[in-house]
Amino acid sequence: MAVLSLALTGSANAAELTFSTATNISIGGYTYVISAASEASSLVVADNTITVATVGTLSFTLTSSSGAVFNNDGSLIPSCSVGTSTIVVPASSSAVAITPFVGATCASGSGGTPSSSSSSSSTVAQSTTPVTLTITPATSTTPEVTMTTSTPGCSGGNKYNTSTGALCVNNAVPANNIPGCGNRTSGFSTATGGSCAGNVVGSSQSSYNFGTATLKSGSKGDAVMELQRFLNAKLNLGLVVDGKLGPKTIAVIKKWQKDNGLVADGLIGAKTKAKMNAQ
Repeated sequence: MAVLSLALTGSANAAELTFSTATNISIGGYTYVISAASEASSLVVADNTITVATVGTLSFTLTSSSGAVFNNDGSLIPSCSVGTSTIVVPASSSAVAITPFVGATCASGSGGTPSSSSSSSSTVAQSTTPVTLTITPATSTTPEVTMTTSTPGCSGGNKYNTSTGALCVNNAVPANNIPGCGNRTSGFSTATGGSCAGNVVGSSQSSYNFGTATLKSGSKGDAVMELQRFLNAKLNLGLVVDGKLGPKTIAVIKKWQKDNGLVADGLIGAKTKAKMNAQ
């Protein structure tokens, strides 16, 4: 089935949207299915809610195989059968906001209300590649529309949305040295909570300011942060850039010193710093 991972701030396109095949859609980090032959005049996914409007003669049908409860503001009554919940937005309906509730499962014949036993749906595996969405319009005379989706508040590879706190899905992660800072050089990391000051944006950093003091296990400060950025950039270690130098990092440095013809003593002095910046 085609994969649709939306997080749009406006209508997907001005014409009717026809889903010729069953299509997966991610809402709040969980997967639901838009049934084949569904149609919408607009479709917006934001803040863990999908807002759908329809025109013409076709309805829009959304299902959850895990039985999520479909809360909505359109007085629509979802159905539930064999653990699968379904909500149908009739043809020619104005915008209906649907917010799936994954903390409980629907009960068969209950109209989509929660059952006495609850279970959480599993999260969807995340991708670091932006999703390109191709939509087939309702009329054959209109060409297909292709777009790349993006999520406001999730730019720069954030794990969590800085505006809503929701899990960011399918965001491209640009090259940088402080995880969770993306393209920002101010504010705080969405991954660690640390400062984004000194974050390097781009594919590489030409030089590093390791300071004048010899760095060793237990050292702290900006010079250690530079060392951590170097190790992340050159060895892809994924260290938290927190300015604290511990024994595990020292073990890596000793191996790096040995591989580069230096005394493997774990002390980051003038010769080691010069060799690092030479790379």
